[in-house]
Amino acid sequence: MAWNVTGTGAIAVLTALWGVLAAVTDARIAIGIAGVLLLATPFLLPRKDKSGHQPLATGPDEPALTTTV
Repeated sequence: MAWNVTGTGAIAVLTALWGVLAAVTDARIAIGIAGVLLLATPFLLPRKDKSGHQPLATGPDEPALTTTV
């Protein structure tokens, strides 16, 4: 439930920020900036180090309590 509230709040805040950016500049400029940021997001993902090993996961040590059917 908390993820749903957080996600909805983040969408509302980002929509308002892009609306302000579009009002201050131009809608095409705001869309262009959003596109550049979307294209840049893969660089924020974790990468393998030079030895080829994946970085350690930072999640819980125990498996999830969900089951697959």
